[in-house]
Amino acid sequence: MRLCMIDAQPRQWRGIPMVEEIKADQLDLIVGSSKLVFVDCMAVWCHPCKTLGPMLEELDEKYKERGFKVVKIDVDRNRDFSMKNEISSVPSVFVYSEGKRVIFDDGRGKRMDRLVGVMPQEVYTEIIENLLSLPA
Repeated sequence: MRLCMIDAQPRQWRGIPMVEEIKADQLDLIVGSSKLVFVDCMAVWCHPCKTLGPMLEELDEKYKERGFKVVKIDVDRNRDFSMKNEISSVPSVFVYSEGKRVIFDDGRGKRMDRLVGVMPQEVYTEIIENLLSLPA
């Protein structure tokens, strides 16, 4: 068995441009310059992250003209960010609307500041549609 390092730089996946991987210190600038941002906190070794990535990339492409952006933060390369945000599971997606982190109600009264794990694509689409339709 041979092991090789995988370069985590942006590439193409099935012809879809992959979203930008950023460092944690770039986040404020990106969040402040886009109407709606999904921050995909991921790790290169995480299999669910590999499932979620293409889904979010497709949504990034579909909604980019409306002010939506997806960025990735590798939790292993940005440990301070991971600790500060108490990321204990990947993938975790933070949602920022108009520069502020969105807090969700899970329908049972529990408030959450992130989406953890891989949800059906319809969940992400519904969040995007709802938040992009809000007046500025």
